[in-house]
Amino acid sequence: MFAVLALRASEPVIKSQTPDSVYGFSTARYDIRMRVSFPAPYEGKRLSVYHAADPGKEDCLSVATGASGCIDSFVGALAVVSFVVTRADNGKPAAASMREMVAVVEQSPGLPSRPSFAMTIKLTDGIGTDLQAFGYDESPLPAAGRAAEREVAKAAWRRYRQELYLDKDRQPFAVVEWLHTTTCIRIVRVDAPPIRWRTDGEAKASRKNNLVRSGDLTAEQRRRGDQRGGTP
Repeated sequence: MFAVLALRASEPVIKSQTPDSVYGFSTARYDIRMRVSFPAPYEGKRLSVYHAADPGKEDCLSVATGASGCIDSFVGALAVVSFVVTRADNGKPAAASMREMVAVVEQSPGLPSRPSFAMTIKLTDGIGTDLQAFGYDESPLPAAGRAAEREVAKAAWRRYRQELYLDKDRQPFAVVEWLHTTTCIRIVRVDAPPIRWRTDGEAKASRKNNLVRSGDLTAEQRRRGDQRGGTP
């Protein structure tokens, strides 16, 4: 069982099986739109995506974070997170860098531990993408045993905390908690720290939360997810 969480400086073309979730964030310098797409689960298919800038070029995901490689018989779930970052002062695409810091909060028994990691990309025309996958390659398994292994794998889960930053900011513009299983990836909660402004050389903390949400989980769904402690 493995997971891929990889930032990329382009936006893939994805067919989502459910309506996209869209979030808006802001910092003192930037406005950020985050769109999350959830394709149908993979059941022994090639794990790859295509990008609008080059529709004929296949982008394969691998087990190694940030590496490229093809998995021909992937069983699991995929989530695609697209970011559009613009300058707050003029609305133009931001020539910024984005970094993420990811840590495992908890996971199902038996899964190998995964250390925390960080990754940084340079946005292209203000656009960046985070590709998340959770599952395994079933190609080494005999065909007769694959269906049974898929059922066993449904019990595996992992919960992540992802902090997202722009440039060299010390405060994240968003903190996202994710729940990964082989049948779906979903957002458990999203937090946005208050914006810090500077006026007349004096730093003032805004009391207004900088998160705008659309298509998020309902309050009841978030409550149930928190009560379960991250289990599916």
